[in-house]
Amino acid sequence: MLHICTNQNRRLYRTQLETMHRQRYELFVRTKGWNLQVRDGGEYDEGDDERAVYLLSIDDTGSVYGSLRVRPADDFSMVIDRMPHHVTGDASTLRQDPGLWEMARWVNIGGDPAAGQDMRIGVIEYLLRRGATQCLALPDVSMLAYAIRTGWRFRALGAPTPYPEGGIAVAASLPIEPDEVDYLRDLTGRRDTFLMEINADAHWADLPLTTIAAAYADAAALATDFDDLAARTDLRLKRLRTMSQVA
Repeated sequence: MLHICTNQNRRLYRTQLETMHRQRYELFVRTKGWNLQVRDGGEYDEGDDERAVYLLSIDDTGSVYGSLRVRPADDFSMVIDRMPHHVTGDASTLRQDPGLWEMARWVNIGGDPAAGQDMRIGVIEYLLRRGATQCLALPDVSMLAYAIRTGWRFRALGAPTPYPEGGIAVAASLPIEPDEVDYLRDLTGRRDTFLMEINADAHWADLPLTTIAAAYADAAALATDFDDLAARTDLRLKRLRTMSQVA
């Protein structure tokens, strides 16, 4: 399952978020040599605030093996505010689109293809629910090539441009449209529902994360969409909570 971690339910993912930041440190600081902020063994930047949303690939033991951050770009953007020279023309004009978001810090431990599919489809499905129309990114050229090969239909916003750590990146925009989801699902043959968001106010939210995720996974076999999955899972967990209270 691909978990949506927001400021509202972040307390449920403390351990997983600590792991995510450590994985980011290992990949971007130790392996790639980027000069980034490190705190308590993890990598952080200005985008890791209360508006950040993390998409987390979590296995049935509760371990994180993939992550991606998305965030509205109306007040802060790596592309617009830190790397505007990667955009042809005035990067600030991108903010004229009220549906502008940005993605950053994609990690896929082991390069699992299924997890990559979940992320490519899931981020568009999630951002559609949030009213987004496009999502900025600043991948290096090899990552951009991989993303395009595997189904994301990016639009380049500028020419390949060096960045300080020695690589070459391309500012790009991913369209957030229903057609893009249909295209990716047809391309991959994926018809399952795998995007989940835990309501931290639900009376079963204090159950172990692995228990909640297992209920989502069971419900996903019958669910037709995101809302149906949430409703079926809520019913299952209400029954589980009632049974545990009776016992």
